[in-house]
Amino acid sequence: MTSGSALAVAATAVFAGVLGSMLGLGGGFVIVPLLSIALGLPIHVAVGTGLIAVVANALSASAVQVASGAVNLRLALALSTVTTAGALVGGLVGTSLSGSWLFGLFGALLAAISVLMLVRPEGVAVVPPSGGRAGPDEPPAPGGPASVEHRDSGMAGRFFDSVSGSVVSYQPRRVGTGTALSFVAGVVSGTLGVGGGIIQVPVMNLMLGVPMKAATATSSYIISLTAMAGAVVYMARGFINPMITALTVIGVYVGARAGTRFVERLPSSFLRRAFSVILIYMASRMFGAAFNLPV
Repeated sequence: MTSGSALAVAATAVFAGVLGSMLGLGGGFVIVPLLSIALGLPIHVAVGTGLIAVVANALSASAVQVASGAVNLRLALALSTVTTAGALVGGLVGTSLSGSWLFGLFGALLAAISVLMLVRPEGVAVVPPSGGRAGPDEPPAPGGPASVEHRDSGMAGRFFDSVSGSVVSYQPRRVGTGTALSFVAGVVSGTLGVGGGIIQVPVMNLMLGVPMKAATATSSYIISLTAMAGAVVYMARGFINPMITALTVIGVYVGARAGTRFVERLPSSFLRRAFSVILIYMASRMFGAAFNLPV
């Protein structure tokens, strides 16, 4: 690798880290398209690199979140078992698919995320049906008390919410159904080199009744295990370049630190619209690569 190529990879990783941290999405959504489309790396190498970067980011984030008590460890371990299995399956699928298929699937994923970013209301989270007090950004969950028979008291969680200045307590419900959907999140993660949080967080928040702050923290913990499983498959099949991966991990870390500072100065509505436009552009480039179209 030439010094120019190394600089290009590092700069791309920094940019991906900035966008990923500002929008709360894993860097894999940005890393894979940029490495494959902008820098011309093979799509399988880009996906493998994205998985390693997701592992590094998730481990860094979850270490802080575990210490804060926001991670529901029992729930995370229950879901991560099937999610990791899904990631292994996804890794086998992803390394077996042709480059055109991976480009097309990733383009479809980016397009779906861009639409969700535009239409999903902001600041919506779920307050547990257990009656625990939550912050002002966490309205009551649909069907709260009526879902008592579906709760799993062994996975009850609680954490301190600095916004409301109180302790939030909650009881996850319908864990069995959430576990099945977590397998899907794992397959997506292992196949496309992303964290799977785009599926995992809504499942925990909307279906299991986990408050948004706990859902995102628990998702980061699960992602660190899930992406590692997928990365092992890509590594075993020779799709991990040590130099590219090292530069990407370092660049994403630097970019993520910078992004957390930028996000405080920009309105969230602007961020969501801007990121949606970027995702749509990346999706069009991915579709172009999949079908050999000029974009």
